[in-house]
Amino acid sequence: MTFRQPSRVMQTLILGTLFLLASCGTFEVGIETQLSSSPSPEITLTEEIPTPTETPQPTPTQEPKPQVDEDSSPVPELVSIGHLAPFASADIGLLVVQDELVTVEASPVDFGLFWDYSPISGKLVYSSEFFHGTENDTASVSDLWVYDYQTNTATKWLDDNVARAAWAPDGEHVTAAVYNPETEQIDLVLVSGPDSTKTIAECASMTFSWSPTGDTLAYVNATAWLNFGLKESCLGTYLVTFPNGISGSEWEVTRVSDFGTQQISSNHFSDVPLWAAEQNALIYPDQPFWVVPLDGSPAFIPQTPGGEDPLEVPRPFRNLWSADHRQLIGNFEAGLSGHGGVWIYQLSEDLTRIEDFYRIGDLSQAGNSFITLVDWWNSGESILVLDGDNQDTSKRLSEMWPGPKVWTLGENNLLDIPDK
Repeated sequence: MTFRQPSRVMQTLILGTLFLLASCGTFEVGIETQLSSSPSPEITLTEEIPTPTETPQPTPTQEPKPQVDEDSSPVPELVSIGHLAPFASADIGLLVVQDELVTVEASPVDFGLFWDYSPISGKLVYSSEFFHGTENDTASVSDLWVYDYQTNTATKWLDDNVARAAWAPDGEHVTAAVYNPETEQIDLVLVSGPDSTKTIAECASMTFSWSPTGDTLAYVNATAWLNFGLKESCLGTYLVTFPNGISGSEWEVTRVSDFGTQQISSNHFSDVPLWAAEQNALIYPDQPFWVVPLDGSPAFIPQTPGGEDPLEVPRPFRNLWSADHRQLIGNFEAGLSGHGGVWIYQLSEDLTRIEDFYRIGDLSQAGNSFITLVDWWNSGESILVLDGDNQDTSKRLSEMWPGPKVWTLGENNLLDIPDK
C-alpha cells in the first residue's frame, strides 16, 4: 500500500478524534497503580480564571513549600501524556516516573492542553483551555499556566495567544510561540513569570527546539498551512544564540539555511527540528524527514536502503534522536496505512543514507502496532513505551495501554522496567 500524508482535513479530523478520545472519561491504566478516583490534591491558584459572570478575585497567598523526604526525589523525573500531547484533557491522567516507578496519577490541575514538564524545576506548563481561534481566525491559541510540584501552586503566566510552549533548558524560562495580533505572525518569546516576556525572534514559528548544550535555539519557518500565512521573507531555518546564557541580555538571530522556502510534503503540530550536533545538522520530520546542514549547504532527504520512494517510508512523529547510535525514533499513529507503532531509523555517519528502518516489537511491517512512544528512559540509550499491542481499536485508551516497557537501542530488546 502506498503511504501518503493525510490531507489537512484528515489531520484536523485526527486531532479532533484524539481530543474526543482523551475527554471521554478517566484514564485507568494498570501500570503500577491505577489512576485514583479520589479528588486531586487541592492546590493554590495564584490567579483564578473568571467566568463571564464572575469578577476576578484577589490573589490568594501561596501555600508554603511542603517538606520533602530527603530519601526520595523531591519532584518527578518525568510527567507526560505520551503521544497525545498537547491534544488532551486532564481526564486522561498523567504518566509519572519517580524513583524508577512508573504510575498513572490524577492530574493536580485541570488542563486543556498539556505542553511540557521540566524535571529540573519540577514545573508543568499547560493551558487551562483547548485551542480557540484568533479574531481574524489565522491562528489557534490558548493561555499559559505553570504548576509547581514543590509548592503545589498554579500560576497564570500569559492570558492568551500562546500557540505552543516548552521549557527552556534551565527549567525556569518557558519558550513560547506567541501570536502577535499586530503583525499577524508568530513571535518566539522567553517567559520567566506572569506577563514577564522577552521577545527573541519575530516572524517565527512553532517548530523550535533547543540544542543539547542549551545555549542555542533552532526554528524552522516552512511553507505550510500550520504556520499561519507566514510571510515569504521570513521563510528559512534560523538559530538564536545566547552568548551569555538564556538569562543574559544579548542574543543573535541568524538565518543558516533556506530550508523551508521549498514546499515540504507535510507539516504537523508536533514537528520540531532535532539536533544532530556531531554532524552539525538538524533533522526535520517530513516524508520521511530532511537533514538540514547548519553550514549553509542544501538540505536533503536521506537515501532509503532499498531505493524506496520516500513517500512510502513511514513518516515519524514526536521524534527523539540518539547521537551515539545515530538513530531517529518516532511514533506513528495506527490507521489505514498499517504503519502504526514506534519506528527506528538507522542513519549513516554522514546522515546521507537511511541504512535500515524497522518497527519495534514482534509485528511485521504489515499491520498496526499499538506500542506508543512516551520519552527517553535512559537518554540516548533506551526509550519508555506503553506496550498495548491490541488490534481491537474500539477499546478505550485505558484498555489499549496495559503497561510500560523499555526498548533498548543497542540490544533491540523490549523489556520490563529495569533498574536504571
